[in-house]
Amino acid sequence: FGSVTRGFAAVTSDEVRRIDLEQSPRALPALALVDQAGQDLSLADYGSPSPYTTFVSLAYMRCQTVCRTSASGLAFLQQQIRDLGLKGQVRLLTLSFDPANDTPRVMKDHARSVGADAALWRTATVRNPHDLPALLKLFGIVVIPDGLGGYSHNSALFVVDNHGHLARAYDTDRPDLALIDYLRSVEQ
Repeated sequence: FGSVTRGFAAVTSDEVRRIDLEQSPRALPALALVDQAGQDLSLADYGSPSPYTTFVSLAYMRCQTVCRTSASGLAFLQQQIRDLGLKGQVRLLTLSFDPANDTPRVMKDHARSVGADAALWRTATVRNPHDLPALLKLFGIVVIPDGLGGYSHNSALFVVDNHGHLARAYDTDRPDLALIDYLRSVEQ
């Protein structure tokens, strides 16, 4: 039981994921994505060393529950990036796990509805739906169809550090903690 709970430090699978990421950041694979403008990109583009730290959430655009909280958290971060002059240091990424419905047009409309500035905040999904399991596994996201056309799923706010590694996870409703940790890291 001790190993499953990471030495009795975690009670939930989300806490285990958080501990695992902090201890062993993950490289980002070259998964083909398409963004809200219909542009091709690779998840590995975010996995290269760069001047950017990227805050990432996984969502689907029709979600009316936790995905709205994720979008609100990223909107908060977008405003903080502007207010604190972090535009050249921090960026935002929403990854959809519903490629059948979240087309570039749907993602573009969603981005507009949450006030996403395309210069800071990109929305994308897997180009090939067969790549979705690898994306979900990388982030530790469990997605279960709810029988009503939507999904039940866990969530988190993830950080891809400037070394290009998936390095941290925070509760979706605490983007302020993620920002505080980021600011502390650049002070050091």
